[in-house]
Amino acid sequence: MTNLRIRFIPHKEVSPDLQIEIDTLDKLAFADDDIDNDPEFSSIRWAIPDWMALGYRNEELVTQLSMPKREIMVGSEKVWVAGIGGMATHPNHHHKGYGSALLKETETFMRDTLQVSFGLLICADETQRFYELSHWQRIAGLLFYHQDDQRRALHTSVMILQLQNQTWPAGEVDLCGSPW
Repeated sequence: MTNLRIRFIPHKEVSPDLQIEIDTLDKLAFADDDIDNDPEFSSIRWAIPDWMALGYRNEELVTQLSMPKREIMVGSEKVWVAGIGGMATHPNHHHKGYGSALLKETETFMRDTLQVSFGLLICADETQRFYELSHWQRIAGLLFYHQDDQRRALHTSVMILQLQNQTWPAGEVDLCGSPW
């Protein structure tokens, strides 16, 4: 057992002090990423989440993720999803099961509280295996999003998690807004 205390809070209720903790963990977790120098990612304005999932160990924030809930288009069908974005674990707490525990609790939250049919995330190829171990499935290497009144393509691993008894539709994925 990981002894991780998990909280789900609406993003609008994140206090300024908690936002500083979240931002600090993000900077530590993504310090080695070169996303700001990647032209495909550097100009994206990321979606504001509806929810935050926060994992604490002895009152220290050690893992987190954000969740927007949105109706997207897959092919010609509308599908409700909960997105997973900004999944981060403090570097001092890697390989202790905290990220996996947070992801597992988030699965239950998405299914029972948000009542969506699927979770959807985008990730780098090197982190795809982490999500596969939690039963996420890669469905595409391209998705579309909207920004500045333009429909744009994003080349990345797109993964889903089936939460209800519904089949993922065929076709391209359009987030109908900013990515997360």
